[in-house]
Amino acid sequence: MASSLHYRTLTKGDMGQMHRSFVEAFSNYQVNMKMSREAFEDRMLYKLNINFDLSPAVFSGDKLVGFIFQTINEYEGQLAAYNGGTGVIPGYLGQGLTAKLYDFITPQLKVEGVEKCVLEVLTDNDQAIKAYTRSGFDKTKTFQCLMLKDGFLKSSFDNSISVKEVREFTIEEYLALGDINPSMLDQLTQVKYHLAKETILECRNADEIEGYIIFQPKNGRITQLAVDNKHRRNGVGTALVSRAHLLSESKTMSVLNIESKHEGIISFFENLGFTKDLKQFEMQKILVDV
Repeated sequence: MASSLHYRTLTKGDMGQMHRSFVEAFSNYQVNMKMSREAFEDRMLYKLNINFDLSPAVFSGDKLVGFIFQTINEYEGQLAAYNGGTGVIPGYLGQGLTAKLYDFITPQLKVEGVEKCVLEVLTDNDQAIKAYTRSGFDKTKTFQCLMLKDGFLKSSFDNSISVKEVREFTIEEYLALGDINPSMLDQLTQVKYHLAKETILECRNADEIEGYIIFQPKNGRITQLAVDNKHRRNGVGTALVSRAHLLSESKTMSVLNIESKHEGIISFFENLGFTKDLKQFEMQKILVDV
């Protein structure tokens, strides 16, 4: 079987196969990853902003049997390739295809100036962690995910705090507020590709921004929340989350990938009724000599 396998990068014309193979590869995953073709395309083209030319795939004949979906962006001061989905369909597991996909694409990543590869993996997915470690990845961060599972916020907010929806933002202004670095897929330079499906709320006093939240009203997914240091513990964060909850179709909101060392923001969400859910490791592979 292995002799019939061939490798190439993906194209937009592969989208149908990509969707089918993604659903097949994650059919037994501990998190429900099943999604419609429309939702899959939205995630690939906008949320991930997939770079087809740098997303490797392995085929058996005409069938897509393994893949790594990647986007390219600056992260922590380096040009990085973010793995937005790795999968191998049943029947082709145990052949080391993930490592072979990285071996295939790494020379091309280096030619494009990519300095490191970044991915996230569930902390209890031992098999995947071992596979990535064999490919040269090291654990760099631990992320906590939280969910508002019962759909009810515990805290009420101060109605005197003005919360307004805006259509766009200035990256520099928002960066000045936050002291928590988001995961690569949720950083502001990546969020801009998905703004059509995100809602932005701000708290401002005159021209001074006090805080903002970016979230997906369709599924209640909080992408970013930041409050200026001097306005924390004054109800701004609670007002932003409360308005986002009101505007979300899904009341079981989620916030993903808060670095576990940031206990203050995790406690903030827990006080609102969110509970700790899955944990993930961020893993990185450096492609350049340090």
